[in-house]
Amino acid sequence: MGKLRIVAGVLIIMLVAGLGLPIIALHIYAPGPTKIQHIIFIVQENHSFDNYFGTYPRANGIPRGLAIPMDPNRTSLGSVSPFHLDVTQRVLIVGDELPPGISDPSELEEQGAGPYHLENESIGRDLSHAFDTAHKAWNHGQMNGFVAAEKSTITMGYYDRRDIPNYWDYADNFVLDDNFFSSAMGPSFPNHLYIASGANGPTDLDEKWIRDDGVISTPGSVPSGISFSWATLAEELTKSNVPWTWYTGDVNPHEPTIWNVLALFTYFQNHPNELNEHVKNTQSFISDVQNGELPAVSWIFPGVWHPPVPTDWPELCLGRAGEMDAGDPPIPHREPGKALPHVSEHPPARPDCGMDYVTYLVNHVMRSQYWESTAFVITWDDYGGFYDHVPPPQVDDFGEGFRVPTLVVSPWAKHGFIDHTMYEFGSMLKLAEVNFNLATLGARDLKANDMMNSFDFNQAPQKPLILPTTFLGGEGSGESTSINTQEPSATRILLPSPAPDYTPIAIAIVAAAIIVGLALMRRRGPPSKPT
Repeated sequence: MGKLRIVAGVLIIMLVAGLGLPIIALHIYAPGPTKIQHIIFIVQENHSFDNYFGTYPRANGIPRGLAIPMDPNRTSLGSVSPFHLDVTQRVLIVGDELPPGISDPSELEEQGAGPYHLENESIGRDLSHAFDTAHKAWNHGQMNGFVAAEKSTITMGYYDRRDIPNYWDYADNFVLDDNFFSSAMGPSFPNHLYIASGANGPTDLDEKWIRDDGVISTPGSVPSGISFSWATLAEELTKSNVPWTWYTGDVNPHEPTIWNVLALFTYFQNHPNELNEHVKNTQSFISDVQNGELPAVSWIFPGVWHPPVPTDWPELCLGRAGEMDAGDPPIPHREPGKALPHVSEHPPARPDCGMDYVTYLVNHVMRSQYWESTAFVITWDDYGGFYDHVPPPQVDDFGEGFRVPTLVVSPWAKHGFIDHTMYEFGSMLKLAEVNFNLATLGARDLKANDMMNSFDFNQAPQKPLILPTTFLGGEGSGESTSINTQEPSATRILLPSPAPDYTPIAIAIVAAAIIVGLALMRRRGPPSKPT
């Protein structure tokens, strides 16, 4: 009988191999209680929560009847109410890419026209998200200084399902965090330091963009010789042998920028091989998923890389000659007057193009074997000068900053759930720390909530939601929407979970059982005749 069992086992192996079934090696990165083996942080740019989800049903969005004074100190000038901002309208952000001749964002504070009414608004008005501008908008928690601080009513504009339908579909089917704050009340650079490390200091650098030993603003260009000595999550992952990759769309992924900050940290300057191994172009994310090499933790930052055109991304999103104004900051290595590909959603990049790019990345994982073990956290690095009505808690001298949109997309994300838990960029670090049993960095992550309230590991896993990647919005794409009244749109394409097909294995096992049964019958011989 023992020999027959061995024969049966061999037969099963031979049959499975003969059917060409793959042998799948599962890498268990998280010995903890969750079912998440892969966390992917997608970081887009420059939008507040109210700017993207201020009219989303059930969320803590724009209050009905809201009107912001043109100037809190001169209420006789009138007020401005939130209005729909069409995606075809250009909005140029200042404070990251500074105009020629401007080396300090604070120099922009005294520029621009005085307050004026909406009918005189210029579509191409600049918005600042510099430290001082943000604090004037905040106005000690009164949240009524946005128009005066920006010297523009564009700050009160918002987008909705007509413009960014895929983001709203993710909110319909997964989790929308409506109490997620940027970590710094200001621009991109300090917030990207928080995204990487949970901190913006301390540093002893003597620069205009340093205050109280912390980075508060964005330099005109990244000075040479910067070396930030505090720890990052990437360093912690390396020391704990947890695989990670920092994907960036930049042409040179190893060149430090205000968004690509790892190379500015002392640890990676002392360990350049770690940087070379773990920092890759976004195209590598696509190939890593295809080749079964997705790490446990990934960050994806936008740049010039974009999905294939026109099959997977609109050609219009590549940027066209003449779309930049004569006075706009020139873009190196680009045709004069032509903007960068509209990937990042950093104005003047179109929100719908950035949404299509993000959808392409999410679809890629949803179609792979990684879907059932993955959690996406899609967020934006700062408010971009756009209005938000919720006063951010002040946990220290640098933040919190204004709310930013954040979506959690995962088979284990609660369905159609709005998470009101307070989060910030330190919560993203805390999520990885809890999930992969890492020590805290001891920065903002120490006290931050860990985002686990967005998940339900006892539910049946949600199916992939494949959405189109070539959507373009614009005027006439839908009827006017009143605040907080929109209904969810119909789900686009729900695919079955990409779990392995076990039917061939079952057939093989049944066939092996039949063979074993026949062998047993032959061994026992014919049944004896009754006497």
